[in-house]
Amino acid sequence: MHPEDKDLVVSYLTLRQMIGWAGLLLPFSVRLGAYLFEHIASTESISAYYYTGMRDVFVSTLVLVGALVACYRTPAILDTWLATIAGLAAIGIALFPMHPTYAREILDRFPGMASEQCYVNRGFLGYHFIFVGTFFLLSFVLVFFRFKAFTPDPPTRQKIVRNRVYRICGIAMVAAYAAIGLLFYAYPDGKAPIFWPETVAVIAFGTAWLVKGRMVLKD
Repeated sequence: MHPEDKDLVVSYLTLRQMIGWAGLLLPFSVRLGAYLFEHIASTESISAYYYTGMRDVFVSTLVLVGALVACYRTPAILDTWLATIAGLAAIGIALFPMHPTYAREILDRFPGMASEQCYVNRGFLGYHFIFVGTFFLLSFVLVFFRFKAFTPDPPTRQKIVRNRVYRICGIAMVAAYAAIGLLFYAYPDGKAPIFWPETVAVIAFGTAWLVKGRMVLKD
């Protein structure tokens, strides 16, 4: 392999690893940061951290993940379209937040936050879950179906294991989505505690990208 081509391969694998690490660390960074700086034990969802002091971390991480995912390319044009739309959806999650939902600790200190008299600096409302659904649906398609594309014949032992990891991550994502759906059904008031199912889905997403970037199971 020409040295310049080798550098391109390394850079492209690094891009995939960055997607994995950013996604993997998002739920833990916002939760830990909110606990350390604002003593917030938890929120109902990862998206609810938009209405804490960790908003900038939440928004910037999603924008970064979206931009990197949109840059994902393979020889298949389908992958380009899936990744581009998924990347834009991730950015949409950040710029179109959920309706204001405040942690109990914030409302205890500032009860006026829940009233309409309090101005809240926020993005465009009403489209958040459309972007969330689009992002996770297309991410599942990429992870479960497309990441194992272009498997050589015969495949290397590492490639076989990587393909198994992609399937496991995809199944974990579906299981997490199902749990989220059941929680929304059980909490019709919209206050479903979905932080941990969301975290499982994000961990599966990040793990798949780290494996795709050959962080482990290298040929």
